[in-house]
Amino acid sequence: MADKNMVVGYLPDEKPSIGKAIVFALQQFLVMLPATILAAIIMNGNGLVIYSIPAAVFASGVATISFLFITKFKIPLYYGSSFSYIPAVGIVVGYAVNSLMITDNIQVLGAILIASVISGLMSIAAGLLIKYFGKEKIDQILPGHITGMIAMIIGLSLAGNTVGSILTPNPGLYAGNDWLSVLVALITFLTISVLTVVLRKGFISQIPILIGLLVGVIFSYTIWVPFSESTGGYTQYFNDLKVASTVKMLDVMPWNTIPAAFSNPSLIWVAILAIFPIAFATIPESAAHVNQIDLYVNDLSAQKGGKTYNISNLLDQNLIGDGVGDIVAVVLGGPAGTNYGENISASAVTKNFSSYVFLITGLIAILIGLLLEIAGLGDLSLILTKPVIQGVSLYLFGAIAVQGIALMIDKKVDVFDPKVIAVMAFIGIVGLGVGEIQITDTFIIPGIGLAAFGGILLNLLLNFLSKKSK
Repeated sequence: MADKNMVVGYLPDEKPSIGKAIVFALQQFLVMLPATILAAIIMNGNGLVIYSIPAAVFASGVATISFLFITKFKIPLYYGSSFSYIPAVGIVVGYAVNSLMITDNIQVLGAILIASVISGLMSIAAGLLIKYFGKEKIDQILPGHITGMIAMIIGLSLAGNTVGSILTPNPGLYAGNDWLSVLVALITFLTISVLTVVLRKGFISQIPILIGLLVGVIFSYTIWVPFSESTGGYTQYFNDLKVASTVKMLDVMPWNTIPAAFSNPSLIWVAILAIFPIAFATIPESAAHVNQIDLYVNDLSAQKGGKTYNISNLLDQNLIGDGVGDIVAVVLGGPAGTNYGENISASAVTKNFSSYVFLITGLIAILIGLLLEIAGLGDLSLILTKPVIQGVSLYLFGAIAVQGIALMIDKKVDVFDPKVIAVMAFIGIVGLGVGEIQITDTFIIPGIGLAAFGGILLNLLLNFLSKKSK
């Protein structure tokens, strides 16, 4: 029988030596970095550069530390930029640029900030509801057929824009179909898809998106940039990069963004209606991550002959921490976030679940974010080309949609129940069929917001009628 003292690994309340902790923290930082930066880069590709890359890294570190304190260091997770918010941010930016003719990125970011804070408050409210009334109350308001359908339409809502951007990445220079752009996007997509299947072990198996991105960039500069009519060749492309706008960290602080947002209140309402449904979709994701952590931690603790960690019973604290993390991240100029499955996988591989390590990881992110800003390296993201970004989006948006389907399967949604069919039909058709509803010249209701809010009300009504009829 193996000596339990020889089992390698650290539990949430254990601390490695400072040297080991820093090495572990650097690994966790590198695991989260590609996705956190990439989320901001993709959202900057919607026609208006709104996010500062250094601010996104900095904000993720502060949000992680805030999450750890809120959960009393009982849930070892990293909090980074969420891809679930990308489609909703795209809707807000698209409406601001195309309908309101707004070109002030700080004003648009302010509206997104306010809406994201409200989304964060919804997560906190969900956590408090679970804490005082039990998880069943959340399941009554947000059953699997609602949260799953919302996640699905979030992933599919920008399908047309994604494919359109692949076909015509630079309509101002060349409005025809750019087949070299299509080739690079497909290479990026296929690289990620293949790597997620063939890479199964080790650190490299956790970064297929980063590898796919790098492969796409190589093909971009060897095929797309020199030969595509959409770029004008190397000279024009790099000249355009030199004059491309970047966002400074201090510019995206709340004392600039919030006052700017209130110069156009209608944009704030559009942002709220587009972004608030995201909280409904991320609640099940958070629950899944808590259950994962509980499984891994207790398996390690059993090997070490230790106590049982009741992490799965901390969903309320996790949701409250999620909401606080969202608020902290967006107030500091970063995208709204989520706890990262990539870091959970890294912890599972290395058997390192020390909350102390994640605290150091957050401190490293804060330091790196500041160094990127001081060194003026926030514009490094501009070397990524549109076909690559849209190729990654093609994969990620589809993956978000599939996660919605997987959630409904996991919840054993009865698709033969007439109530379920009606609610799913409403959310799916309205969410995908209605881009926006024009209320006034300056105010719209996004389809995602209408679908989510209407689906919740319809579900409550049908449940009430069903009980009355019995």
